[in-house]
Amino acid sequence: MLLVNLAGCGASISKDLESQKWEFTAQQVKQPPSTVMFDGKHVTFIKGDNCQTYGYKIKKKPNGSTQLIMGKKSGVSHRAPIKNFEIQKSARSYKLKPTNKFAKHYYGEAKLVPLKDANSE
Repeated sequence: MLLVNLAGCGASISKDLESQKWEFTAQQVKQPPSTVMFDGKHVTFIKGDNCQTYGYKIKKKPNGSTQLIMGKKSGVSHRAPIKNFEIQKSARSYKLKPTNKFAKHYYGEAKLVPLKDANSE
């Protein structure tokens, strides 16, 4: 689940993510990119006719980094495979660096690019 902290930097990242559709590419995913949409507490990955929705949050860490946390649609659970990333703005896109074994295994380094920018390349 991806959880969003609406204070400070987390709020601006959350609002930015929710403001548009994104193209998601990841090092460990050998298939074409997914379209991703964020809304409040959920993130939906769309690939062709398939949709997968997860819960998410953005969390500011004491060291100043910002974490993107994804899990099951119903919420973050210690039993669900939670995927943690450090999220960093890079121009108009975001770089996602995996910070736990599930994120490293399932995705590796990842990137979110605004869909309109991705289509114009």
